[in-house]
Amino acid sequence: MTETKPNVSEQPQRAVGGTLIVTVVALALLTFLGILSETSLNIAYSALMEEFSISAAIVQWLTTGYLLLLAVAIPSSPFLVRRFPTKALFAVAVIVFSAGTLLGAMAINFPMLLAARLVMALGTGISLPLLTTIILDKAPFAQRGMMLGLVSLVTCAAPAIGPVFGGVVMEYLNWHWIFIIMLPFLAISFSLGITTVPDIRKGERGTISIPSLLLAAIGLSGIIVAVSFFSEWNGDWRVWATLAVAIIALAVFARMQLHMERPLVEVRTFTHPGFTLGILIILMSSGSVLGVNFLLPILLQRGYGETSMASALVLLPGAVAGAIGAPLIGSLLKKHYPPKFIICGFVALAVVNVALMMAGSIWAVAAFYLLFMGGASFVLVPDQTHTLNQLPMRLNADGSAVLNTVQQLAGAIGTAVASTLITEFAAQATSDGINGNAAYLQAFARSMAVFVGLAVVGLIVALIMARSAIAMWNCARSTRERAHGWGKRNMTPRRILEIVPTKHCPSSIKGITLGVRQHNIFVLRSSCGSY
Repeated sequence: MTETKPNVSEQPQRAVGGTLIVTVVALALLTFLGILSETSLNIAYSALMEEFSISAAIVQWLTTGYLLLLAVAIPSSPFLVRRFPTKALFAVAVIVFSAGTLLGAMAINFPMLLAARLVMALGTGISLPLLTTIILDKAPFAQRGMMLGLVSLVTCAAPAIGPVFGGVVMEYLNWHWIFIIMLPFLAISFSLGITTVPDIRKGERGTISIPSLLLAAIGLSGIIVAVSFFSEWNGDWRVWATLAVAIIALAVFARMQLHMERPLVEVRTFTHPGFTLGILIILMSSGSVLGVNFLLPILLQRGYGETSMASALVLLPGAVAGAIGAPLIGSLLKKHYPPKFIICGFVALAVVNVALMMAGSIWAVAAFYLLFMGGASFVLVPDQTHTLNQLPMRLNADGSAVLNTVQQLAGAIGTAVASTLITEFAAQATSDGINGNAAYLQAFARSMAVFVGLAVVGLIVALIMARSAIAMWNCARSTRERAHGWGKRNMTPRRILEIVPTKHCPSSIKGITLGVRQHNIFVLRSSCGSY
């Protein structure tokens, strides 16, 4: 019997439809507003502390609590996507987020404001993974990088633009307007998406596993709480006990998912080594971006004595670079192999982080931050694309949920680590007789040394990823004559997709190849289509 193969030459010719673009814009706008609200309030912390008579440890929960609930909400997204129509999920996300925004605009005390932030997190927790899942299901394979570039634009540009937006609002209005200004954009998002969002899943019977959801909540929240309170608890037994409980909860959660017919999250995504390596890179890169974005306003305001408005303007060029770089790099991925972008990006981040440590003026900070956000675009977009491409289509929703959960977890950890570092180092500088602005300048430089190390570790992981991919390429090249005529084609690392039985590959590379799936390995997915 002759096996029929799809015509792979047809797929690269398909273009992204206008309806899909409108859908992505609608969801991207909603998600952008969610992340923007998260970071724009940072610039208003001093005003909130004074107005509500609360400490920095309390006001910090506007960010930590938001990220915490977001990290807990996202793992349930695969179940929601499989169970409910995506158009209905989109409508619920907009309504819930709008309700939280209205509550924040009318808040008269801190508990009311915190409740508003938590409600908004629920809306973002639906929209963020839904955006990625729709792209993976509807975008042509060759256009995934460009479309996922929009997702990275949201996750990369919003944290950078947030302080700028918050600074302008606080300079001329008050913090209530951070929420009020978002309302018209929510209406635009709803009007664009309600008629264009496709129903990509048929309804499936089943119920969500409450024990699984609780275990995920305990595990993820435990990690964030332990990191957030590390400084306040002085690193004592409470930190390690909380971490131990979190790790045990996540281990039990993973074991439970493996034995469920319909798991909350398909943890078997981590059996794909390429996906696992990509998640590690996302953990380090996203944590670095949000950590540095937390440190820079402190450097500018307490180290250089600038106002919130001036600090916002210093960060503006970097915000623009992040916004432009994400889709631009994404559009190049259909012709270039993602790991080489990731390697270049980590090299740039390591060098720029060292430069930021030695920056002697706000102009130097502005220039180096622009380069920092450009380097981050080289890592975030290609890694998201490459990571999700390692999974079969049936795991798209699960992979998207894992990726977005890790991004939020990384952001919370990065922010908490940055906060702990600069607080501790500033206290040490003061105890050494260094006071005022000089204490924060020294604390910032010492804090950035940690992020330099993180960039170096990320570079090592990226090199391992590239090495594994090269091993697969050599395997495919040596056995291409077996792959139904592929040996007659002009195959290059940029233009090939093959599925080669692992029995034809050297046993020495079976353990390190990316995309291993039982009897097959996926080799360098790109614009050639799919068997």
